[in-house]
Amino acid sequence: MNFPISRQYIYFDSAKSSGMYKELLAWRKEHDNMLLEKGSQLRLNHDTFIDSLRTGLGSFFYTNKNNVYLTQSFSIGLKSLLNILKPNLKLLLIKNDYPSILEQVKSNGFEYNFVENKENLENSILKGIKKHNPQVLILSLVQYINGLLINLDFLKKLKKLHPNLLIIADGTQFCGTRDFNFDNSGLDVLISSGYKWMFSGFGNGFLLIKKNIVKHFLNKNSTNIGELSFSLAFEPGNIDTLNFGSLLFSINKISNYGISKIEKRLKYLSIYAKKKFIDKNLLEPHLALRNDHSNIFNLKGGDLLYKELIKNKIICSRRGNGIRVSFNFYNKKKEIDFLLTFFNNT
Repeated sequence: MNFPISRQYIYFDSAKSSGMYKELLAWRKEHDNMLLEKGSQLRLNHDTFIDSLRTGLGSFFYTNKNNVYLTQSFSIGLKSLLNILKPNLKLLLIKNDYPSILEQVKSNGFEYNFVENKENLENSILKGIKKHNPQVLILSLVQYINGLLINLDFLKKLKKLHPNLLIIADGTQFCGTRDFNFDNSGLDVLISSGYKWMFSGFGNGFLLIKKNIVKHFLNKNSTNIGELSFSLAFEPGNIDTLNFGSLLFSINKISNYGISKIEKRLKYLSIYAKKKFIDKNLLEPHLALRNDHSNIFNLKGGDLLYKELIKNKIICSRRGNGIRVSFNFYNKKKEIDFLLTFFNNT
């Protein structure tokens, strides 16, 4: 996978959007040329294409293709899911989680409570469940501001402790960074956009749904039509062959390259960077104390430092009170070392 942006910049901003790679650009040009020359004939094998996409996603995440649904983005997918759930459910959320989660929950009128995003977030979740007795937990597997990674084994144990708790996860900052088995996870629903670590561009995403569990939480109208409620909620119209074709193309590319190789590389960079960041006192204390972390970090720094990094072609983002950097598999240790030259010991 050839990413030109990685040669023009030190690109530490895949958590905002991955760059385009040349092979995908070539495929997209071929797709649109076919639309230009053949018009409606482009979609003659549309059903086969959709089946291939479901099969590809199912294989990538170790689940049956019948558990896979398509959506234009995480936010649209979550909104569509909440629309078919019972309106009187109590929800538990993580404070300072992805804003769209709260926006969708609020707009649907659900009752909700928060748990604090602290050092032992997992313990906070357990206490929150005991205190608030929710029917639904919604959380991001990787917290978008600081990269905190939820312990996946904890989610398995949580599901065993609370089998009647519906667990919905945002995987947008997670999917594509680790080899992940959905069927063997503690999740009931995983929703993700494809434009970050799936390298698929904008306008595509997916849901993985354990329907035998989710069906018990459906509202009356959705329960009456059963299986059809999922299709009507998530895929009410035409599926965009360019955007979702990009997702299928990237799934195949990642699979051919090896998701395990990507995971190994990201863990290597994350461990290396975290030690350096701790030495320079750049991380929030509760993140420094956690054993495992994602490939996303929020470093102490303000607007002046951020502008200096951009000036020196280090692409990153301002998030919360700090500067967010995120490492991709094509990044290098020497790029992290160069980044650190702009940070004074604090």
